[in-house]
Amino acid sequence: MDKYVGLLGIAVIIGMAVLFSNNRKAINWRLVAIGLGLNFLAALFILKVPITRQCFEVFGHGINKLLDFAVDGAAFVVGDKLARGEFIFAIRVGSSIIFIAALSSLAYHLGIMQRIVKILAKGLVKTMGITGPEALSSVAAVFVGQVECQVLIKPYMKSLTRSELFTSVAAAMATISGSALVAYTALGMNPVWLLSASIMSVLSGIAIAKIMFPETEKRVAGDVVLVIENKPANAFDAIAHGAQDGAKIAANVLIMVLVGVAMVAMLNWILAIPLHALGVNWQIQDIIGAALTPIAWLVGVPAHEAFHVARLMATEIFVNEFVSYGELTQVIHGHGAYVLSERTQLIATAALCGFANLGSIAINIGGLGAMVPERRGEIAKIGFKCLIAANLATWITAAMCGLLF
Repeated sequence: MDKYVGLLGIAVIIGMAVLFSNNRKAINWRLVAIGLGLNFLAALFILKVPITRQCFEVFGHGINKLLDFAVDGAAFVVGDKLARGEFIFAIRVGSSIIFIAALSSLAYHLGIMQRIVKILAKGLVKTMGITGPEALSSVAAVFVGQVECQVLIKPYMKSLTRSELFTSVAAAMATISGSALVAYTALGMNPVWLLSASIMSVLSGIAIAKIMFPETEKRVAGDVVLVIENKPANAFDAIAHGAQDGAKIAANVLIMVLVGVAMVAMLNWILAIPLHALGVNWQIQDIIGAALTPIAWLVGVPAHEAFHVARLMATEIFVNEFVSYGELTQVIHGHGAYVLSERTQLIATAALCGFANLGSIAINIGGLGAMVPERRGEIAKIGFKCLIAANLATWITAAMCGLLF
């Protein structure tokens, strides 16, 4: 019975998106239906069709092998005992991000990534009827960061309609980058689940964005050229630049996680003072998690597990997904304070699979605001609404995964 509650959850989430819509009469329901239909088909092929499931499993094994190579590099730098011994976040996650960033840069230099992104983007343009810029940035978000994917359409940023801008930002927040996927895998998450959720949430992200901010303006027409700035001189230069960029990303991740955990610890310490006087031993994640428990149940989590998943969802929104996945990893490997069924683990993985947290609003305002200063105020205004859209999208993906598990 819990399995089919997800159908009700999808309907409720779509209803929430309609409630937040700024023009309900302009919603293109054909586009929305196609987006959610593609989301369902992606889940069906990845989770149920043997051939495609096996292909994704092979890809997952490949990701784990790349992590082994990253550990080999870390072992040479910091020593075998530190690199392969007890899990150290800075070493395992940091080395994986740097190595994958170097490989991604090489793939862009060789033109491999551009071909993949352009093919997928053209597919979205033809099936969903969205424009080239929003399709390109949305697809690219699966491979690069939420701001980096917008750099690829930088020449078009000034002329994007408000709906295109909203869709591009919301879809990017609803998914994760390749380096983040590898970093979460380094934590111990299932790479197949992560990749499938990341792909699916781009589709649901576009659909939800077009409900909340439907198109009412003249759109950008024609094909979009994939823009790559600061092209490296050769393959070695591409690897070097990628590694250096990866080091910056790794440092940013470490800082975000450190500050996020520290802030939550401080808030919980402050909160404990009045709560202990009342005889209550709750943390801030528990309070917000309690409010999100009905959502967790609606996406298909059994009632007795819903609070635990809701608490993870609350942590992802108000801190970041690294902290949430860190806790979920412990649960998956049997070291957590509670136990979740395998189906619930998949649902939780999908629900957390996005950059849909408060910090991302600031990242987009800063990054995109620097790219197009004249639209900085507009980006700031849509930031929180994009956060809502991105979370609704990941919740739909979670419900889809729960239905097909």
